[in-house]
Amino acid sequence: MESPKIDLAEGSFSQIIKETKLLVLKTIGETLIDRFDDSTEDIFQEVYFRAYKALKKGQFKGESKVSTWIYTIAKNESNRVNSKRLREEEKAKKFLDAGMFQEFTKDEETSFLESSRIDSLLERVPIVYHKALSLYLAGRSMDEIASELSIKQGTVKSRIFRAKLWIRENLLGVTNEI
Repeated sequence: MESPKIDLAEGSFSQIIKETKLLVLKTIGETLIDRFDDSTEDIFQEVYFRAYKALKKGQFKGESKVSTWIYTIAKNESNRVNSKRLREEEKAKKFLDAGMFQEFTKDEETSFLESSRIDSLLERVPIVYHKALSLYLAGRSMDEIASELSIKQGTVKSRIFRAKLWIRENLLGVTNEI
């Protein structure tokens, strides 16, 4: 049996996205470990990127509905991210267990966070992440930050995650070491 051809030039891929986006988001939500929900948007994009590439190469065999096929991609991608993030957590745990960090007392931590060095670093963080990160460092909860900034809690988590990532990559010169 020949693979069914899906003509991507006629906007049918946009139609596929429109018809399956709720299924994909539901699948990601059910499969992704809750504490990794800041990866939802990235997974969503990756699912459709992979589907598009596979369709372009004619790799969809037509043995199932397109929605079933995309559901499988979403589930697999969510599981891949779960595995990756769990490995990263394990690396961080080993790093901390090995004593490769400086432990702060509460007073030292407060003075460290209030230091001019931290303030100058925070000023360099992109403005879209700056306020959420500042509130987070001030000890506010995700709910409090979301309420104060009038955004969803998931957006707060995403902004804080991206701020930390930006700091690691741009200020500390670290990429995926932890």
